[in-house]
Amino acid sequence: MFKTKYVIVDGNAIVFSAAIQHKSIVGYGQKVDGAGFVKFIAVKNQWGENEVVAECYGESISLGIKSRPELDSRLVTRQITNPMF
Repeated sequence: MFKTKYVIVDGNAIVFSAAIQHKSIVGYGQKVDGAGFVKFIAVKNQWGENEVVAECYGESISLGIKSRPELDSRLVTRQITNPMF
């Protein structure tokens, strides 16, 4: 499995390659709420269909910020899968 990183900057999720340091994604003076790693899994919804869900975990060493697993996972899932459309 490939590792993928994420940061939550000013309330928005940014997902990127594990080859890049977290601090390279964040601009000077931007507020980082959470950072770490994310994996995507398929789960069955209430209608028996597969949905992609993000699972955030870990921390960013370069930023010194931990993930907020539950909150960050919901935010990344919502922004990546865009379930409203």
